[in-house]
Amino acid sequence: MQPAAATPQQVSLLWLVGLHVAALVVGHVLGSKSAELGPFLVTLTVLTFPVTFLTTDLVNELQGREWARRVTAIGLVAVGFAYAMIELARRLPPAIGSHLPPGAFDHVMALPFAHAIALLASYFFGQIVDIDMFHRLRMLTNGRRLWIRVLVSTAVGELAGGLIVTSFILVAPAATAGLTPMPAALETVSDQAFLRLLMVVALLPVIYLVHRVHLAPSSLPAG
Repeated sequence: MQPAAATPQQVSLLWLVGLHVAALVVGHVLGSKSAELGPFLVTLTVLTFPVTFLTTDLVNELQGREWARRVTAIGLVAVGFAYAMIELARRLPPAIGSHLPPGAFDHVMALPFAHAIALLASYFFGQIVDIDMFHRLRMLTNGRRLWIRVLVSTAVGELAGGLIVTSFILVAPAATAGLTPMPAALETVSDQAFLRLLMVVALLPVIYLVHRVHLAPSSLPAG
């Protein structure tokens, strides 16, 4: 018996989940580097984290709120696994004659425990708020005004995630900000939220393209 062919909606879901997890894991790795992008002081998570909000918004739009929550849970497990593997790799002794200078891997990949918890909490709560806000706005607009749902839910989700990170910085500045002065750390949080929102605005045509291609009803179970 031949297996049933995947529907376009199922294929889209697989792509969106894969892109979400890849953007999330890579973003957490890039977070060890800060940069100045014009007037903005940011960590390079800003390059990939808008994709995590957009992918969950698309899953929310095409498959429903419960599927978007599942994608968030998958992302959380994936990042936790990545952190565990990085920590294991740090603890393994380097090979004799390694091309990396002593301590180079640890210098780049080491992440304080409180910092990791702050990032994971920021991701989780930001995503949950974004998903719920998107769903509520979809009900209020009767499925219209997709751009409003995307922008408002992303802005509120960014605010929720930013508040989590800011709280960690204020409560445990030495553990979360390291050698970064607190004013600079708080400036980075606000700059990143603003720049991520700008990137979401720039990516709105992509959301509309995917939405237009997959207007057919979902073949996946609603639950």
